[in-house]
Amino acid sequence: MIVQRVSERNKEPVRLVAIGRVRRAVGLDGKVEVELYSGDNSRLTRGLSLTAGDRQIVVARAAPGRKGLLSVYFEGVTDRDASDLLRGLELEMPESALPKPPDGVFYHYQLIGADVKDLAGRHIGTVSGIIETGSNDVYVVASERGNEILIPATRDAVKEVDTVNGVIVADLPGETTDPTEDRQ
Repeated sequence: MIVQRVSERNKEPVRLVAIGRVRRAVGLDGKVEVELYSGDNSRLTRGLSLTAGDRQIVVARAAPGRKGLLSVYFEGVTDRDASDLLRGLELEMPESALPKPPDGVFYHYQLIGADVKDLAGRHIGTVSGIIETGSNDVYVVASERGNEILIPATRDAVKEVDTVNGVIVADLPGETTDPTEDRQ
């Protein structure tokens, strides 16, 4: 999810990307459990400034926790009451602070909402979600007729990804008619 806010410093829009959310407070000393949306734990490093709701918070330290979550301390959050106030908040960071992914690799936020077209340029639908399977992602495409089409994120199926214009070109095997028509 991308949120655009105006920077107080230079009054320019800053695109914020949700990278995770605070699940719950742990213990009495301000520690919280954080679920990262990407699973990349290396992103939460000491000194990283994040937006949580309407406030800025800075990571004091983070370590792997239980069930794939992170145990995180934020500067100034030193007791249970303060950590409870963070529960459920999404953690966002400026898009410009995200590391550039390798060629052919995309952040999920870059793909959600993209228009999907077939090789002939016909509109198939819009990416509404992404399923992580372990071997490759699967794009969940919502058609205008209300059904979902699953497209594996492989070179055979996805021919082009244009994140600037929000368009994905896919080759749907066996599709010779309108892919949004109901099949018999």
